[in-house]
Amino acid sequence: MGKKSNKRIRQTPKVYVNDHRELHKEVSHGSEDEQEGESACGGISVPIAMWEFNQNDAKRDSGSKLVRQGLAKVLRIGQSFGGIVLNSEAVAMVSPADKIIVETKGIAGINCSWNKLDDIPFPMLGRARYQRKLPFLVAANPVNYGRPYKMNTAEAISATLFIAGFENESHKLLESFGWGPEFLRINEEALTAYRAAEDSAGVEAAQEAFLEEARAHHQQELDRKEAHRQGGGGYMDDMDLPPSQSEEEYTEEDDDEEQGIQNEQEGEEGELENEDDEDEEEHDTESS
Repeated sequence: MGKKSNKRIRQTPKVYVNDHRELHKEVSHGSEDEQEGESACGGISVPIAMWEFNQNDAKRDSGSKLVRQGLAKVLRIGQSFGGIVLNSEAVAMVSPADKIIVETKGIAGINCSWNKLDDIPFPMLGRARYQRKLPFLVAANPVNYGRPYKMNTAEAISATLFIAGFENESHKLLESFGWGPEFLRINEEALTAYRAAEDSAGVEAAQEAFLEEARAHHQQELDRKEAHRQGGGGYMDDMDLPPSQSEEEYTEEDDDEEQGIQNEQEGEEGELENEDDEDEEEHDTESS
């Protein structure tokens, strides 16, 4: 009889997706490093990962693109992750106080549709004490451009990197997206204010200050326009329009031309006066 092998067969974890997109996970016996999923990808020093729920068009989805580029890895539902988890339902905000966790354990996003948040098993995604939400920011992606808080996965992870003190990584993550620089540009003031805070409470205070300033500025604009309207101003009076063609073409030559016309008119008047004088002299001669 042959000798029985004592070698333990390693089980491979799998995720099955049925027709109703319900996710079922088998028990994983992988290593701790595999479970954590905490290793840098694609030349970015901070580990980036995400849970994929296949609710968006993969060809247009920002999270899927990060995975294809090797900038992020996909986590299994229920897989352990010790870094910051971006969750719009979280209590605490991302802050510079999370820098060490971000640097050593990374950031994980939840790649899903904003319209299907009720289908997401948030308690199964990462550790509750490291779940974070983002402060007020404006999306620049083509789907939700200009809408507050409606960032896609790439924008959310980039913002987290910036606030946590990894500005270069934040820019690098968005390099391949045409709208990437626009997201950082329109949110530069807010992101800089959040990065200057000390902790989650400081970020929340910075958010309130930023929003209050924005509300005050908006009200000033409304008051100014209303006062102008009541004063009888035209709707184009407030616009900073370029000079008209006639204004642009008015030069010193125009001044010279006007001066020439004036001199010509004065010359004609002089000639008329001389003719009057000559008529008077002739009349005097005839009278004598």
